[in-house]
Amino acid sequence: MADYNMVAVVKVMPTDPEVNLDELEAKLKEALPEKFGLAKVEREPIAFGLVALKFYVLAKDEEGYDLDQVLEAFRKVENVESAEVETVSRI
Repeated sequence: MADYNMVAVVKVMPTDPEVNLDELEAKLKEALPEKFGLAKVEREPIAFGLVALKFYVLAKDEEGYDLDQVLEAFRKVENVESAEVETVSRI
């Protein structure tokens, strides 16, 4: 983790409240491109039983670390309605 100098919070919305979040989280972890790291995953209740997954993705502030790669990979996973970067911070 020492090589990374940025953290991005990526909010992933499932397609509906009935989606198994444990399975979805596992699939998203597998989909994360190898050069990125993962600090943690949190769950954020939204409304009407819908819960978002917030991935704290580690990256480097250098060429080749484009967060669009993460978003594209996450959006291809089954039962993902959307994936958006909420914040990006230096660490």
